[in-house]
Amino acid sequence: MKNNQPLVSIIIVSLNRKSDLSNCIESLNSQTYKNYEILLIDNNSEDGSTEFIKSKFPNTKVYKTFKNLGTSYTRNAGVKFSKGELIWFLDSDVYLKDDNVLFNLIEKFTSENEIDGIGGEAILNDKDEIIGTKKLILYPNGMTKGYLDTSNQKSKVKIITTCNLLIKKKIIEDVGGFDHFYFFYLEDIDLTFRIYKKGYKIYLMEKCPVIHYFSKTARLKNHFIAKRNRIYFIIKNFNIFNIFILPFYDLFYILSLDNLKRIFRKIFQDYKIENHNIKILPKKFSFINILYTLKITTIIILSMIFSYLYIPYFLIKHIMQKNIKINFLELIKKEDFILIKNKNNS
Repeated sequence: MKNNQPLVSIIIVSLNRKSDLSNCIESLNSQTYKNYEILLIDNNSEDGSTEFIKSKFPNTKVYKTFKNLGTSYTRNAGVKFSKGELIWFLDSDVYLKDDNVLFNLIEKFTSENEIDGIGGEAILNDKDEIIGTKKLILYPNGMTKGYLDTSNQKSKVKIITTCNLLIKKKIIEDVGGFDHFYFFYLEDIDLTFRIYKKGYKIYLMEKCPVIHYFSKTARLKNHFIAKRNRIYFIIKNFNIFNIFILPFYDLFYILSLDNLKRIFRKIFQDYKIENHNIKILPKKFSFINILYTLKITTIIILSMIFSYLYIPYFLIKHIMQKNIKINFLELIKKEDFILIKNKNNS
């Protein structure tokens, strides 16, 4: 990259995340690298997010939709509205624990020519110490799995989440942006895998100081969407016969040690966020916790089963659109958004 201080467009998509957004943008404004613009694309929040953020952070460009248009569409809109040479995708519930995160990322871009994108999210221990980075593995059959990478070394990856991803804007434009079918969930996995297949290089950053706080309720409510999107991702990007292996893979996962450990943690552990740190807390043993965990496990299993009903639809969709290239960025309509202005400028 020729420009040593390129303009970075930071794109944050949000829905009813007022408090998280405030923490996220505060940590952004503390960054030592200052050549950036922040674009908040709000999916018609009802908690006063847009007005609050525009009032507290007047330099933030705030766009609001008239209805929830989904994560893919609004992220693509952010790319269209952006002016930067680099795009930095961040989730609204992300917090930067280091004031030099962006500076260090830019330094890597300008000094290492092979980098087209870089990102990742930190994993903490119960003492709030960063012990590694979350790394996603993509198997040949289209299945994915996350694990803790403690090597603290930059590593090339096929897929990465966009909760924290700095990437060249021209690459997003080259692959046509996020697929609008993914209203939410797996849209970032699909995008980055298409980027990988085009020959671009994305890396997992070492000693990643970016903390991603997860929404418990959102994860529970949308298990079915996640499982359905997984089927679409596999059929779209891999040999369609892989989809018939999926039920056996799911059965293996349900009976696996990893899943049993997850159930154990649900029953006996909890967490809370305190001063931007995640605290692991023990739970008191109770039958209510057991029943609640069984409920979640049942929802996951039923989501898997009902998602299989979409297989014929996705197979037909794949066959009909196999040779059609869609540039999703070109489908963005400016009239779907309103630019929120400062009250004293309105």
